[in-house]
Amino acid sequence: MSEDNENPNGSRINRRHYLAMTAGGVSALAGCSGGGGGGGGDEEADTEADTETESGGGEMTTTQSSDSGGGDAIPFASFCPLSGAGGAFGPGQQAGFNLAVEDMNSAGGILDGRQFTAINRNTETKPSRAASKLQTVISNENIEAFVGTWSSGVSATLAPIAADNEIMQMGNGTTSPTLARQGWVETDDGLLKYMGRTSPNDGAQGIAMGRVMNETIGADSAAFMHVDNPYGAGLARKAKAAFEGETTAMVPVAKQTSDYSSALDKVFADDPDVFGLVVYPANGRSILKQWNRGGYGGTLLMSESMFLQDLFNDLSNIVADSYITTVRPNRTPSYEYFNEALQERMDQEPTTFSHHSYDSAMLTGLAAHKAGEFTGTAIARNIKSVSRPPGEEVFAGADGFEKAKQLLDEGEEINYQGASSNANLNCFKEPYNRFSGNRLVSGDGGIDVERVTSIPASYFEGKLYSDEMLSKYCE
Repeated sequence: MSEDNENPNGSRINRRHYLAMTAGGVSALAGCSGGGGGGGGDEEADTEADTETESGGGEMTTTQSSDSGGGDAIPFASFCPLSGAGGAFGPGQQAGFNLAVEDMNSAGGILDGRQFTAINRNTETKPSRAASKLQTVISNENIEAFVGTWSSGVSATLAPIAADNEIMQMGNGTTSPTLARQGWVETDDGLLKYMGRTSPNDGAQGIAMGRVMNETIGADSAAFMHVDNPYGAGLARKAKAAFEGETTAMVPVAKQTSDYSSALDKVFADDPDVFGLVVYPANGRSILKQWNRGGYGGTLLMSESMFLQDLFNDLSNIVADSYITTVRPNRTPSYEYFNEALQERMDQEPTTFSHHSYDSAMLTGLAAHKAGEFTGTAIARNIKSVSRPPGEEVFAGADGFEKAKQLLDEGEEINYQGASSNANLNCFKEPYNRFSGNRLVSGDGGIDVERVTSIPASYFEGKLYSDEMLSKYCE
């Protein structure tokens, strides 16, 4: 992948500088950035400023300035879905990022006192809108790293833009297995990955779904309906591969569809034992109502993307006695700290992947401090090493961040223990996570979630990546 663009005189111009010189390049590049999922409708040109009113939901995001302390302030961006399909989760994710910035600044910042300036942007859960906003922030704010985002389709669109500009992207709620291949750039020292994530690779969730079908449900056959984007297709393929019985159908559906009767007919053409559902709550609600109304039958097994307690309670008569797989956070001191601090200081309840926003930001700051510079390349080269053994364990919070910096300054290795998981990043710059298989049961106030099986993180080692991927990227 080329990192530069040639000018007419034969010299080479880094694409970051090119975008800064020409505003026209921003809109032109937005149309060729690739990726899948989301989108639709007329999209207005962005106007990015220190205070921005976003379209598609009336949300306002702000660029939060901070006293620069010992040097120039460091611009650090988050891209979260404050509207669109991920709108229910975005505020918690953005709050998690901002809490991490506040903690790092309270600990004295990094690199001899440089403070962070948080730049928050709403992706609207639309790939083209998010791409346009990222390119504008690159041009106007000169960022070297960002945390984002929820939706694998949106993240897949942002990853090549980040890699082309040598900017480190840490995904906080992006889970498609295909993203393990995203963000790689050929350097003089070999391949370097500019796209990481603390959120799980949903290849692992597909494996977990297969194990629940095999061992908990004991199914002989299954059929899958999945949202037609990188997240849905990648997860469903992994679930199919992990299932030991017969897969009778794999049916993709668009997010915008309202009538799923023909898709349901295809799913249940051969009367499968299990109905595997890999969609989002916005269309999942309609699917479940039509599945129930049509009397299709089968045991329902959902992916974590459908985990929304209000939805379960609203559809309690439909989802009772069904199953769902979820990531199990490690109940470390970081987890307990985050839950309390987010509510007390950000006035925000934790939402899906909000813990991951915090961890992604903290790991980025620690990697830069270890490297001695806040650049995308330096972060990409160091982020794995600050996340895992054999370093000394450090935890969330300003005190934990300050201790981590002291250890790094003394030449010691550190092992950040995240609020979302142990966050031990592998060569793909993503962790193995532990999972639960859960049964939804009727309770006094609606639906209770009852764990029926636990799957340790170690179970996924040797199962998640192909030999070809390991040989290409990890040797």
